[in-house]
Amino acid sequence: MPQKIDDTVHILEGKATLFRRATSPVWHVRYKIRGTWERMTTKCHNLEDAKQAGVDIVMNAMFREKNDLPVVSKRFKAVAKLAIARMEALQAAKQGKATFITYIQALNKYFIPLVGNHNIDKIDNAVLTKFDTERLALMGKPPSASVLNNHNSALNRVFDEALERGYMSRFQIPLLRNEGVKGQRRPDFTLEDYTAIYKGMRKWVKEARKGHETALRAVLREYVLVLANTGIRAGTEAMNLKWQHLFYFEEQGVRYLALNVNGKTGHREVIARQNTFGYLDRLRMLNPAWQDGTFEDFIKAKHDAYVFRLNGKDMTTTFGRMFARFLSKHELQYDARTGKERTLYSLRHYYATMALTYDRMTIYTLSKHMGTSVKMIELHYGHVQLRKKAHAIAGGKRLV
Repeated sequence: MPQKIDDTVHILEGKATLFRRATSPVWHVRYKIRGTWERMTTKCHNLEDAKQAGVDIVMNAMFREKNDLPVVSKRFKAVAKLAIARMEALQAAKQGKATFITYIQALNKYFIPLVGNHNIDKIDNAVLTKFDTERLALMGKPPSASVLNNHNSALNRVFDEALERGYMSRFQIPLLRNEGVKGQRRPDFTLEDYTAIYKGMRKWVKEARKGHETALRAVLREYVLVLANTGIRAGTEAMNLKWQHLFYFEEQGVRYLALNVNGKTGHREVIARQNTFGYLDRLRMLNPAWQDGTFEDFIKAKHDAYVFRLNGKDMTTTFGRMFARFLSKHELQYDARTGKERTLYSLRHYYATMALTYDRMTIYTLSKHMGTSVKMIELHYGHVQLRKKAHAIAGGKRLV
């Protein structure tokens, strides 16, 4: 046996070692379990007390190993940070999911602040019930079923990390439930509403004060029209769109304009309605440096510049406020059918409603085009499908 150095003591016939760091009077115990060296504080200053505490720690670890229990427990926040680091690494390697951003936000905003100090293997239904109450207070409203799905997925990422590292066993993972608010019909625009919007915006742009206000309104007008004619999401998807992401392709002798967008559900190709290129062409003409040549030549040039940003700045919040003021001025702010306030996102719902109403595409095609599930389409736009079957449902006879 090698000679012991000062402040190092072997216990349990050499299976474990007590040691003190030069900067601390507290004894720690070092032992090997499941092929890995572990270190733990005995919290003792006295050597004899430390020996007994060290024996208890090692014997408990051996018992837990024998009974397939986690030998070492970690705080939830420590494991959550490991899970976040893993997701960030996968994203950096282009192997992650778009939803990782949502999971990381949920962990940082809700789980780490509210349950971070609990040991990962001690998080049970009682802890989660308390968490539900505190999360509700923090959010200020009941979370939707969709939000809870994302939160549960984020939590499962942490539990998976703990399982892989041996910080908890599978039977210790609590059952996660989803009793969120069911999805409801979302506020959109009728065809008459939309007509009022694009006509009203012509005058609205002309009425703007010269300078920055004119530029803002001019870009917002085209932003609104493109959202309504592509179904892409306002915010991340639209604001990250660059001119180099636009391209033409030909199918059965017809030329189409497509957009490569990247957002909530990752990359997807969006085929724009035929009138969309006119809105985008007006938008590029706002820049004097891009006014020469045709729109097709401009697209082929693959400019590395954002389509809807001004001076490279994300305009999501600014455009949201401006559009709200426009809707309020034109008495279009609230959807009469749902009573809910309309936003830029309502243009996406308008697109979906029109696509289903006028048989432009099947639910399956629409789900792929919009980057959402068939289930979500059926949940939020089922009323459109029922209206289309009104003749069969009503029996084909007119009410008198």
